[in-house]
Amino acid sequence: MRVVTDEGSWITPPGQACWIPSEANHLVTFTQSSEFRTVSIRPDLLSALPKKCCVIKLSPLLKELILSAVKIGWDYELESHEARIMQLLIERIPLEEEMPFFLPEGHDPRLKRITSAMHENVRIDYTLEYWSKVAGASPRTLARLFNIDMGMSFSTWRQQLCLIRAVEMLLEGQSITNTAFTLGYSSAGNFTSMFTQAMSKSPTAYLKEWNINKEIL
Repeated sequence: MRVVTDEGSWITPPGQACWIPSEANHLVTFTQSSEFRTVSIRPDLLSALPKKCCVIKLSPLLKELILSAVKIGWDYELESHEARIMQLLIERIPLEEEMPFFLPEGHDPRLKRITSAMHENVRIDYTLEYWSKVAGASPRTLARLFNIDMGMSFSTWRQQLCLIRAVEMLLEGQSITNTAFTLGYSSAGNFTSMFTQAMSKSPTAYLKEWNINKEIL
């Protein structure tokens, strides 16, 4: 699932949940056939919840609370067991780990030239020196623009895009090796290390967890 706002885009692959604040203007698209659940929370219960969109790790507890909330529906007593489940769900959301699936989009036209090109062909081995030729600006200028306009460094933005592309490619059935080399990693081992550090599990473990029965090696 891809959620787009004026700030940028959030990718929500299997095993994650996307929090969308009240009244946030957004567009949701699905890149693959998907099954999902939605929980809505009353505005007067939002004070302790995130103020901006974010993708959070769907822990086993949060997953079961969401499934229970959907099953319970809207009709329950305020002092009931069902109400306590709903309250625990609200309390769990801000405690979940935020995942690196947000990509801000800058406003500077030089940055837009780079990010548009990177969305089409992102590689971890393409440096600022490489992209400076596309942008028509020096690497030093681009580095400053990323920090000012994006709120993160070029290397962080590039790695987050690589991670998003990696998840999408793996879910489409691409092998780990092919994904690694397509994204410019020098070896499948280096790619696996990046993925494991970001996702807290290897690509193989991630795909097995979500019962994705495809060739992964």
